[in-house]
Amino acid sequence: MKDRFSIPKDRCDECGQTKTALGFVSLGSDEGSPARHLCSACYNRWYMQRAGLPELETVDFDPVTRWDCVGKEHTFHFVVHMSTGLGIKAFEWVNGGPGGYQFSVLEPPEKPVREAFATLVKKIEAGIAVRYLRSSDFPGTGASQNRLYVNGTAVNGRIDEREGTPTVVIDGREYTWEEFGEFLSCFNGFNFRLECFDACESVETTPDPERRNPVWWLPENEPIESDDHRHH
Repeated sequence: MKDRFSIPKDRCDECGQTKTALGFVSLGSDEGSPARHLCSACYNRWYMQRAGLPELETVDFDPVTRWDCVGKEHTFHFVVHMSTGLGIKAFEWVNGGPGGYQFSVLEPPEKPVREAFATLVKKIEAGIAVRYLRSSDFPGTGASQNRLYVNGTAVNGRIDEREGTPTVVIDGREYTWEEFGEFLSCFNGFNFRLECFDACESVETTPDPERRNPVWWLPENEPIESDDHRHH
């Protein structure tokens, strides 16, 4: 996997091993001694001992490659990190750092790490199986301009930042908020709700969730005339 070799290496002050520089933690000391630079495995071991919890199985998960709904390949790297629970984060390596699609899970600290990893892989597969944006030449749209639109009525993405400016990541790609606003042009006049949630939460992934028919009293399949049409 090509992008594996582009990730820089770092050396752990505890175990002395040189590993990919993912998940390293600088652990300070109350006594004023220099901070220790720990790999995720050594940090997790320290955390579990301090919290009085059973030692976590040490697993360095290999990158996993999956294909999205349009056949594009995505390779994910993993970091296991103990905090308020057993956390595992998955991300693509883009332009020298974590980017693209990113997924995470947070499980109880006693959860077997391999079970948490299996849950995360399923979350990855479900997440990349959906497209929230479509091009204007998407079959059946009838649009003539080559631009992107929202593919349905809901969008899942991630709020990020580039050079101090907030951005959004949708379908694994980064866009400005101005670009995102243009994607919503087909909903001019609609209301919307913006909901933010933690990355470790599992939420609905469908781009077109079920909603109550606003004109439920009309028979199904009966054509609905617009106000403009009725006034003519």
